[in-house]
Amino acid sequence: MTPLFPLTPGGAFRRWVAFQVDQLIVGSLWLLAAGWAGVVYLSVSRWPRDPWNLAAVAGLLVALGVSLHASYWVVFVGGCGQTPGKMMLDLEVVRRDGGAVGYGRSAWRWVAMLLAALPLGLGFLGVLLTRQQRGLHDWVAGTRVVRSGRVSVEA
Repeated sequence: MTPLFPLTPGGAFRRWVAFQVDQLIVGSLWLLAAGWAGVVYLSVSRWPRDPWNLAAVAGLLVALGVSLHASYWVVFVGGCGQTPGKMMLDLEVVRRDGGAVGYGRSAWRWVAMLLAALPLGLGFLGVLLTRQQRGLHDWVAGTRVVRSGRVSVEA
């Protein structure tokens, strides 16, 4: 399948800025949820605070953060190929042939993104060092991040 528009790589700096915007959005949502969880915890727990209850709440907040992060990336990339940060910077995640990513491939890409971040972010070096500017998560999931501006052909 040949794409209907040229697949121009998104660029490392543009991708990094989009990622930072997305992290700011997810982090803000998590802080809002964590703040409300803290208010609820302080209002319903007995004094003195039981450290086991506090540990359970902390574990729930970590689980909330991971599930929020996963949902954000999988739903946005799987549904429309773009997170809000990528939308702002004219980027899109597509399959290698230019087709839509879908939710399954998007979930796999998110898991691979976590693996790419584990060894001090070395899995992202491919974005800087390869011609197609694909990181480990892109190679594993068979995706590319491209500029989403489409060339319109007028008749």
